[in-house]
Amino acid sequence: MSLAHWIWLAERPRIGLREKHQLLERFGASQHIYMMDEDALLRAGCSKQAAASLSEKSLDPAYQILRTCEQKQITLLTLEDSGYPELLRQIADPPLTLYVRGRLPDFDLNPAVTVVGTRHASPYGMRMAERFGAGLAKMGFTVVSGMALGADAVAMKGALYAGGRTVAVLAGGVDLCYPPQNKYLMGDILLGGAVISENPPGTGSEPHRFPIRNRILSGLSLATVVAEAPERSGALITARTAFEQAREVFAIPGPIDVPASAGCNALIRDRVATLVTSPVEIGRTLAPQLREPPNMAEARAEWRRTAQEAASTAESAPAAKPESKPAAAPAPKPERKPAVPDHLEGEERAIAQALLTGADTVDAIVMQTGLSAATVNARLTILELEGTVVLRAGRYCLCGESFSIQSGASAPRSS
Repeated sequence: MSLAHWIWLAERPRIGLREKHQLLERFGASQHIYMMDEDALLRAGCSKQAAASLSEKSLDPAYQILRTCEQKQITLLTLEDSGYPELLRQIADPPLTLYVRGRLPDFDLNPAVTVVGTRHASPYGMRMAERFGAGLAKMGFTVVSGMALGADAVAMKGALYAGGRTVAVLAGGVDLCYPPQNKYLMGDILLGGAVISENPPGTGSEPHRFPIRNRILSGLSLATVVAEAPERSGALITARTAFEQAREVFAIPGPIDVPASAGCNALIRDRVATLVTSPVEIGRTLAPQLREPPNMAEARAEWRRTAQEAASTAESAPAAKPESKPAAAPAPKPERKPAVPDHLEGEERAIAQALLTGADTVDAIVMQTGLSAATVNARLTILELEGTVVLRAGRYCLCGESFSIQSGASAPRSS
C-alpha cells in the first residue's frame, strides 16, 4: 500500500530528511526504496546507519498510524498527492507526509501569509498581531501561525473574528492540542480551516520539534510577518527560514528601548525583513504574485476601524498620576471583585452571570444558562479575547476589567 510505504519512509530513524529526498529523487517512489535490501542501499550510496534503518521492513507501525487517522478523521497527504500545498512542496526539505485535521483552504484562491511573534508579547505586540491578522484576512489571505500563546494565538483570533481562514502548524500530532489553553481556539480554527503537522497522531510537542516545524510555517506562505520578537525567539527562526526559502519577510518595528522589539528591529536593520506599518503594504507587495487582487478597501477599512478602537480605549483610560513616596507603608487595598461588565448583552451576559455564581466550566455554564455547548465555547472564546474572562487551571472566571475585542489590548492571560 502506497500510504503505508510513505509513512514507513518518513518515520525511519537514524536517517535525515535530506537523504530521504535524495533516495526519492534517485529511485522515484517510496515502494522502490522499501524493496531494496541493505547491500543495494549501500551500493546506492547510503551510509551504513541509514542502510540499517531502511532494512527494517515492518509496516505494522504504518498501518497502526493509518488506523488512527481513520478513527480520528485525519487526512494524510504525501509529496505525490495533488492536494499537497504547492508552495510547501517547493522548499528544500518539504515533509514527506502531512497530517491534516479539518480542511486545507485552496491556497491558489486564498494564498497564505504567516504571522508569528513572541509568546510573551507586550500589549503593543498583541494589538499589532491581532490587527494584522484581521487585516490580512479581510484582504483574502489565509493566516498561518503556530497557535502558541501570545502573538500567534492573537493573530489567528483576529483573522477568525474578521471572518477569515486560518491554518495552524503544530510541532506534535494534530490530535493533541498544544498548548492546551488554546483548545477552544483550535476548535474555531477547525470550523473553517485546518490544523496540520508532519508528525503522526499521538506525537508529543517536545522542544526539539519546534525549530524543525518552523520551516513548514514559512514554507506554506508567500510571506512571513513578525509581529513582535525579542533577540532570542522562535519567531526569528521562522523569519530567517522564510528568507532562506526566498519568501518575503516583513517585520513590525517597535521601540528601540523595549527588549520585546529587539528581534524585529534587528531583522529590519539586517535587511532580512521589510519594515511594515499596515497589512495594506503587505497586500501591495504580494499583489503581483496573486491570481486575484487583494481586497485593499476591506483591509483599509478594518485598519482604520481598529485604530479608532485603540484610540478610543486609550482616551477613556484614566491618566496615570505620579506617585509620591508614602511616609509609611500603605494599608493593603481590598481585593477588587469582578462584576458583569455593563457592555455585555444577551448570551455573553448570561455566561458572565453564570460565572459569577460559580459555574466555572463549560458543562456547568450549559446547565445554568440552557445554551448549547457550541454556543458557550464560541462566546467564551470572544470573552477571552476581549479580556473579560480568563482561564486558570482549567476553570473560567471573570476578570476585573474588560477591553475592546478589536483593539487587541487585552490583559495578559494566565496559563
